[in-house]
Amino acid sequence: MRKLSKYKLNKISNNLDLLFNMATNDQITKGKDWYKLANYECTIIAIKYNIDLYKVIQVVSALSPRNKWERNLIDANNLIDAFTSNKDINSFKVCTFNTNKFKAWSILKDNLDITNNSLKTFNFVNSMLLMSNALTVDIWHLRACFLNDIKINNASIGKIAYKQIKELTIKKAANVGLKGYEYQAILWLTTQDYINTNFRNK
Repeated sequence: MRKLSKYKLNKISNNLDLLFNMATNDQITKGKDWYKLANYECTIIAIKYNIDLYKVIQVVSALSPRNKWERNLIDANNLIDAFTSNKDINSFKVCTFNTNKFKAWSILKDNLDITNNSLKTFNFVNSMLLMSNALTVDIWHLRACFLNDIKINNASIGKIAYKQIKELTIKKAANVGLKGYEYQAILWLTTQDYINTNFRNK
């Protein structure tokens, strides 16, 4: 996807307003707390294995694609346990792609860091670190942005469009007194409800 036009950005802005205004008090509370709880869960793992929190969060992010959050944490714990116990990388399984498993293993070996060349996972890391300039544009955020095209995927946008969406979302978050990652987490919840209600089985 090339640079987004002002017209398209305005449509995205309206879509985000629509979904944010649908948020229930419960969704707002859960969304505001989501990354704080993620940081807490990663901190527990870091303390358990005496590993730097930043490294644990990178492992969690590396194992996140197509992986449910609860399982993501289990996979991260199992991988770090195997690594710190000098077990083989084949001694455990993960519920994501094997390439991501080896990526997480390389992070623990200090052979790799997640950089902004991988925009989604890089921003996911920074969101879990509670950095105010972080914004994870995952598949659900894209669906929030492009409500008329729920088949859109992460591969559909390039770095320029990602930056535009990120900057727009952070600005909208600030307008309602939220951090970008808090606003994104709220939209993650409301977008799933919206799509499940309006698009499933049609």
